[in-house]
Amino acid sequence: MKKLFYRAWAVCMLAVAVSGCSDDLSEGNSGGVGKEEILGGYADPKGVMILNQGAPSSQNSSLTFITPEGEVEDNVYRKVNGSAFGNYAEDLWMYNGKFYIVSDGLFEPNGEKTDGELVIVDAVTLKLEKAYQIEDLKFPRPEGSLEEDEMLSLSTPFSNIAVLDEKNVFFAEGQGMFRFDTTTGELNLIEGAYNFGNQGGTIEEVASTRGILRVGDCLYCGGGGFWQTTRLFEFAKDKNEVNRVLPDLNGDFISGICQTGEREVMLATCGRGGEKKSYLIFVDLDSWKVVKEVKIAEDISAEFFNDSGITKAGNYIYYAAGGTTIRRLSLETWKAEDCIDVLKDAPEGIHLNCNVTADPSNQYLYVAVSDKYSESEIPTCNYLLIYDCSGAKPVLVNKIMNKTSYPIGIYPMNKFYSK
Repeated sequence: MKKLFYRAWAVCMLAVAVSGCSDDLSEGNSGGVGKEEILGGYADPKGVMILNQGAPSSQNSSLTFITPEGEVEDNVYRKVNGSAFGNYAEDLWMYNGKFYIVSDGLFEPNGEKTDGELVIVDAVTLKLEKAYQIEDLKFPRPEGSLEEDEMLSLSTPFSNIAVLDEKNVFFAEGQGMFRFDTTTGELNLIEGAYNFGNQGGTIEEVASTRGILRVGDCLYCGGGGFWQTTRLFEFAKDKNEVNRVLPDLNGDFISGICQTGEREVMLATCGRGGEKKSYLIFVDLDSWKVVKEVKIAEDISAEFFNDSGITKAGNYIYYAAGGTTIRRLSLETWKAEDCIDVLKDAPEGIHLNCNVTADPSNQYLYVAVSDKYSESEIPTCNYLLIYDCSGAKPVLVNKIMNKTSYPIGIYPMNKFYSK
């Protein structure tokens, strides 16, 4: 499937990875809120938050929330703040009772200005706390650059955001990976997460993430593509350079990443243009070595989406490769099969809006589709389909219609809490 309003840069499907690892790894798993108390409201671990990109030239972005009781609340940010947080939203993260949301801010539909390209809100109430416009976010010119200005501007589109703490907010955009200190406003381009082009005249993007994973005090995601061989990177707190690199891994492009053990992650890579040539690479985080690699004759591409192209529930990984047929692969037998034909449950839902997302705690799988998919068209039919995958075959348990608009990310809130 082709996402009609993604810019040409996305065709490159570049990816660089980031992850940070400190000696103290007691803070938890991929969510990164550590041993923090369980919160309520919109931060309830049994809820699900949906980040809606909307049709950017016609709609600003929005949030939809599914309560622990299964009730669906749409436009929740606007209802609390009376405004839109952003336009062309890209990703969301929760840390220490706050949501961090990045948006591209390319349009002003109906002349409405949004709160900012990076907003920080109270996760329980959604009340806005801080907002940054793109002009507020500048970084020092890196050594070797031929640019004349001492401070350089960010370049949209953004992709993923992840937070280690208030001083270490990491996000990727068209020039590389950045670390932002929200206590001082200092922004730095991460050395090792970008390359120079035109003999230093421009900074060329190598950080185009497909999901970021937090394990303890670390962030992990895959990288590579045209500028570098496929690899796994790590970022650490308070460091403006890539901390560790596991280079020369198999696969042409990054599909995604998931956690398969307390101290183990699985990096998924894929081939070019729908090739059924993918790899699942299991890495021990302590030894920083590949402990297992499985080559599979499957297309697990993340397409042009920001979120991971694979998602794990039980002993299966699920993937759609941009289509409406969901497949799953057993991590025990390594056999793959079709498991969901979305069009049987939503015949008008011919366009996948983002990669499928699983909640490992209850093995629910979330699939967002629509009847239209373009920069300016507002869909007539938006579907969020929820399947229970805990049994032998997935079972549709909820079909939510017209409460979302081009979801770009689906977040079971328990992912932000340690287990």
